[in-house]
Amino acid sequence: MSTAPPTDRERTRSAVLQGIRDAVMIVLGYIPFGLAAGAAMAQTDVGPAVSIASSPIVFAGAAQLVAIQLLDSGAGIALVVATVLIVNARHLLYSASLEPHLAGWTRGQRMAGAFLLADPVYALAITRFERAEGAGSRAEQLGYYFAAGLTCLVGWTGLTTLGVFLGGFIPGWVPLELAIPLTFLLLVLPLIKDSAGLVAAAVGGLAAFLAHGLPFGMGLLVGALVGLIAGGVVLARTAPRDPDAAPDARAEVGHG
Repeated sequence: MSTAPPTDRERTRSAVLQGIRDAVMIVLGYIPFGLAAGAAMAQTDVGPAVSIASSPIVFAGAAQLVAIQLLDSGAGIALVVATVLIVNARHLLYSASLEPHLAGWTRGQRMAGAFLLADPVYALAITRFERAEGAGSRAEQLGYYFAAGLTCLVGWTGLTTLGVFLGGFIPGWVPLELAIPLTFLLLVLPLIKDSAGLVAAAVGGLAAFLAHGLPFGMGLLVGALVGLIAGGVVLARTAPRDPDAAPDARAEVGHG
């Protein structure tokens, strides 16, 4: 007796549950970083309400930590927003990579998906969408993506919130001022996948260190800008060239 194939509703439900399971594994791996980041934010002059709200509003761990550090140093909102935009510039590449898989999504669904496009959510989504058996129906795509995204959002917010409340119970001799830069580093390291990313991180980090004395946390913005430029230069130099372009260019020079 043959088993009836799963219905569309059953496949969508399966995709939702898989998205939750995959995201829970990510959240479990972020436990020490989320708690440390929350505890460190509790030690700054930024109020606990703002620190907690930064998780669901920004929903980008590295950018969130940079924003809190800038606010703690007295930086203005314009500088904070500009720095966060630069740190999150990689999300433009994420969205471009996902775009071919989202042809059937409405504009509202795409906008909601963009809000949830954090690093782990992108990694989970692109892995599923580009699997050999395909991304599934639109309902399956939506179910998986938003289940994974919302799970990561709730998980990260919960971890940082718990860290903020626990921060007051941590002894004063614990160097919590190092938690933000160290957590930022740990969140960024998995993004370094090629020479351009390595150069961007190294040059940007060195520039930020050298510019550390600038007022209002400007050193972070300088580091982000310099790192972005350095990575772009390396990417341009290492990008594969059109093999047909060189012969044409030589022919033109010869005729000149």
